[in-house]
Amino acid sequence: MFAIVLTTALLCQTSPETAGLTSTLNSHFYHQFDSSITNGGDVSMNSVGAELRLMSEVTDEDDLEFRFQFQQDDWDFGGTAGLGGLDAWDKVNTIDMTVVWTHEYSKQDRWVFGGIVRASYETDASTNTQGGASVAYVHSFSSDLTLGGGVGVIGQANADPKAFPIIVLEWKLTDTLRLTSDLSTRFGSRTGLELVWTPRADWTFGAGYSYSYSRFRLNGNGFAPNGAAEATSYPLTLRATYHATPTFNVTIFGGIVFGGELEITNNARQLVQSTEYENAGTFGLFGKIRF
Repeated sequence: MFAIVLTTALLCQTSPETAGLTSTLNSHFYHQFDSSITNGGDVSMNSVGAELRLMSEVTDEDDLEFRFQFQQDDWDFGGTAGLGGLDAWDKVNTIDMTVVWTHEYSKQDRWVFGGIVRASYETDASTNTQGGASVAYVHSFSSDLTLGGGVGVIGQANADPKAFPIIVLEWKLTDTLRLTSDLSTRFGSRTGLELVWTPRADWTFGAGYSYSYSRFRLNGNGFAPNGAAEATSYPLTLRATYHATPTFNVTIFGGIVFGGELEITNNARQLVQSTEYENAGTFGLFGKIRF
């Protein structure tokens, strides 16, 4: 959800690297292994994507962040029964553009306002462009603890706008251990917490638990023509990141997706399919370049 962008923007304000203009290019590949669907069939998924972030210091108290992202999720349904037999959807494209304004009210307090335009749709479907906005407040209690919260709202395909909470946390537990809401393995609309261990300058390791949410417009060829689908889950992820240079790092990760749910709503906003799928293994790669 949009909270990902705000969390990252808020936490980045504590770093001197935000002075002037900072550009970051992120990319990912993700695979979710086959899993049995409760009402029949099985499902797996591959995801690839890229994200460009531009962060600029406008004044001594104000910063702007612009974010441009493209992601494609390739779902693979199989079997002859249930949702698997329906081959419910295939490739899903998500494009979003976000702007975040951070105002430093004092040395310890910041207000953050955000706006987003997003299109998430199955191939050959209408782009279904939606908009959203959010606001959050963050307080730094000390150099070791930053905590904040807020609320946002975003439009959805074939549904009322969705409100969501924003939680910001950066807690230094020891010189090498911290708890953060800025997930290293974030992509799409994942939000959660990660415990990060930094034993040396060129390696970091993390264990994170998050909530993943996706809702998108379906094309006119499937089970629910021009309807919408929703996929949610709770990924548990272990990762290792190698910082090859100050401007480039690569991450390998794996884990398990818990509590996976899939829903289909028709064009009249009626829920016509709702099912779960069993826990599934995952693995993936991330790359980050700063320039």
